[in-house]
Formats: sequence, C-alpha cells, structure tokens
Amino acid sequence: MCTLAIDIGGTKVALGLVENGRITERCQFPTPKATSALQFAQQILSHCETWIPYISAVGVSTTGLVSEQGITAINPDTLAFPAPFPLADALKTLTHKPVAMLNDAQAAAWFEYKNLKSPLKNMAFITVSTGVGGGIIINGQLHKGAAGLAGHIGHTSVDMHGPDCGCGQRGCVEVIASGTAIKRASDDVFNPPISNIELFAIAKEEPVADQIIETSAHAIATLCCNLKASLDLEVIVLGGGVGLAAGYIERVRKHIANKPSVFQVSILPAKGDYDACLLGAAFQIKESLWH
Repeated sequence: MCTLAIDIGGTKVALGLVENGRITERCQFPTPKATSALQFAQQILSHCETWIPYISAVGVSTTGLVSEQGITAINPDTLAFPAPFPLADALKTLTHKPVAMLNDAQAAAWFEYKNLKSPLKNMAFITVSTGVGGGIIINGQLHKGAAGLAGHIGHTSVDMHGPDCGCGQRGCVEVIASGTAIKRASDDVFNPPISNIELFAIAKEEPVADQIIETSAHAIATLCCNLKASLDLEVIVLGGGVGLAAGYIERVRKHIANKPSVFQVSILPAKGDYDACLLGAAFQIKESLWH
C-alpha cells in the first residue's frame, strides 16, 4: 500500500510517497499562503499529480491544532490558517482517497515511539524547527487531550519576563528557542543577515553566534526537565531542523546535566531524522490514530 504523506510546516511543505515504511519519492517546496483549504490543497497536490494514481490513502501532519473541524493556528506567526480550515475534507474531495490528519509532532511522536529500540511507556517527541512542537506518549498511548491540544509544549512559558509570543503568552519556549527565534536574534546582530545554517557554521569561532544557539538549547533543556517533572518521562526524542543541527543535542544534554538529577532525562535524536514528521504522517494510516 502506498500512502501520500504530507508534512506542513511554517517554512516548507514536504511530500513523500511512502511504501512499507520507506519514502520512495520525496519533494518539498515553500509553504504556500493559506487563503482557503481548497486552494491550499490544490497547490500541494500540484507538486505530486503523478503519484495520485498509485496511492490508497493520504496522511497529513501539520503545524497547529488539529480537530474534526480542521486546523487552527496556535501561533499565527508560524503559520496562519483561516478558521475553520478543513484541509482533510479538501484533500479527500480532490483525491477521492481516505485522508487522516494529525498535528505534526504528535504524528512524529507515535512513529518515534513505535521505533524505539527498547519498549518504554512514557516518552515525548520535541521538534525544534520553524516553531517548537511536541507529542506525548503516556502508558504506551499517544496523548492528544480532550481537544487535541496536548503536546503543544512549545507554548509553555519558561521566562515570565521574556518576549511576547504569537500565541498571546509571554516567554514561551517557541519564541525563545525556535528557528524563527534564532533567526530574529541573529538578524539583530549580523549585518548583512546570515542564515541559521551559517550561524551554526560560525558558532565555534563567533561567541555571539554561539550564545544565540546556547539560549535556544537552554530553553529546550528547561522544557525537557519540566516535562520530566510533570510526566516522569523515560526518554525524550529530539527532531527538527534546529534540533538535529550539528552539536545541538549535545548542548541540550549539557544543560540538562546541570539540573538536579531527579529532573534529568535521556535525550535521543529522531530515528526518522529530518523526516520524522513526514514518516509520522504516513504511519498514522497504519496505526489508525485519527479514530
């Protein structure tokens, strides 16, 4: 069975043709502006028209809050969706295939959990990318919460006096640690501006660049320890473009090691690598997580 996997982020949309848990075809493109669900779906499918005859289902992982009614933006600064945004219905209409949709980090969390080397009961997945998202596994089950909000851990505050977040709160992990936050801090310092990839490349020789990345890693480490304290997790899996950048996990581990031992938790890199959310999009079809 081939599944069309769609991973929607604030910066890019990744598409994959997934068969037997492997991505056999892949492409990505900048995230289109969302004016309507039908327009957004049409733009996505225009990049993979030749795949449609071979698929039996569509799996979507997306930033934002996912409910039966559609997608709602928690932080419009990351990606603004007009509400309501019934993307699954639009994709079903255009493809005539069953469509399943989950929050991106929730989908990735389940994929990563099912691919752990050792069986565990309690785990979280954190993606540090354009934004910061998460998925939580409790007693071997994906915990989505009453309205699907569970796992939006990027919008927990770690600094009461920190910057305002697009979600309406202050000092959220996302506004301090995300790729967007890193770029904002970098642009305040470097002229002409540099990319986050360039920032990581010069961090060893440039103290200011190093400190920007350290600020992000410290916020993520604080989040990890807070999750340990509240959920007694056995492991946290880290993914995303920033989370998997060279040396970033080591920075997070270093900050966690400086916390009291009772709050320390093991950190693993995502087995799905940069495509954990894309693989999770397809994996939910097999696991029937949307029911």
